[in-house]
Amino acid sequence: MSIKKLSIVLPCYNPDKNWLANILIRYNEIVKHLNNYSIDIIIVNDGSSEKIDAKLAQAKNNLPNCQIISYGVNKGKGYAIRKGVENADGDFIIYTDIDFPYTNESILEIINQLKNSDIAIGVRGLSYYDNIPYHRALISKFLKLLIKNLLRIPTNDTQGGLKGMRKEVKQYFLKTEINRYLFDLEFICIAAKNNLQISLIPVVLNETTVVRKMNLNVISKEAFNFFKIFVRM
Repeated sequence: MSIKKLSIVLPCYNPDKNWLANILIRYNEIVKHLNNYSIDIIIVNDGSSEKIDAKLAQAKNNLPNCQIISYGVNKGKGYAIRKGVENADGDFIIYTDIDFPYTNESILEIINQLKNSDIAIGVRGLSYYDNIPYHRALISKFLKLLIKNLLRIPTNDTQGGLKGMRKEVKQYFLKTEINRYLFDLEFICIAAKNNLQISLIPVVLNETTVVRKMNLNVISKEAFNFFKIFVRM
């Protein structure tokens, strides 16, 4: 059986104090199910203001094939993941948040689907909205309504935070320009425009996942980014 390479990209900005322990646990759990894969972790430190250099060094020492990308100024989740994907060389590339918010089963389903699809997108069920702040649920549902009515793409759930792609798709991901959250939507629009095969995979949050609040400044910037995507499409 041939060995495939899997690259996991994790953006990192002021993570909680247990972030490294959580990565080590989740990595070891996932590896048990992927005997025919060589796995590397790419952690992108997106200008964290907190001192995490020591833990980044520990990650490098304790995770096989761990790559650390770090820069001093926070540039946004989209920029961070783009840098990670740019440096990824796996046959399959997935990205998610530093706290691994979704279950191992969800991650494994994304990986498995890449055997047959160019892109695998994690989509969230109704139970997701019971476990996040009320205002985040409202923003998410409103965005889904806009996407459904204004954009012709395979899903209106673009912001789930767990996606995978085959290495051949990397070139399309690197065409994204948005540095904040709507890079996900931009990527899916580019993929749809180029007729790439996209699969939608139901995903489930871990019970311990905590979703952060989103401030008004971010929302206003993302509204402008949505307009830019709409014009491009």
